[in-house]
Amino acid sequence: MATEYQIDFTITRREDGAHDFEEIGFGSSAAWDSVNQAIEIAAAIVQNRIWETGDGMPDPETVDK
Repeated sequence: MATEYQIDFTITRREDGAHDFEEIGFGSSAAWDSVNQAIEIAAAIVQNRIWETGDGMPDPETVDK
């Protein structure tokens, strides 16, 4: 089996006046043959606003709009 790489990430934000950051999304690049491929996929997920969300998290399309 070849070596595979995966990037797991959490997106957090701290709104003006808030004390702590809150989680607003998360995701994974899945498994790829190189770190560079995993980075490109993770970046595309964030850039295209297709990260995962849970209960109470904002729709990615509305973040920073």
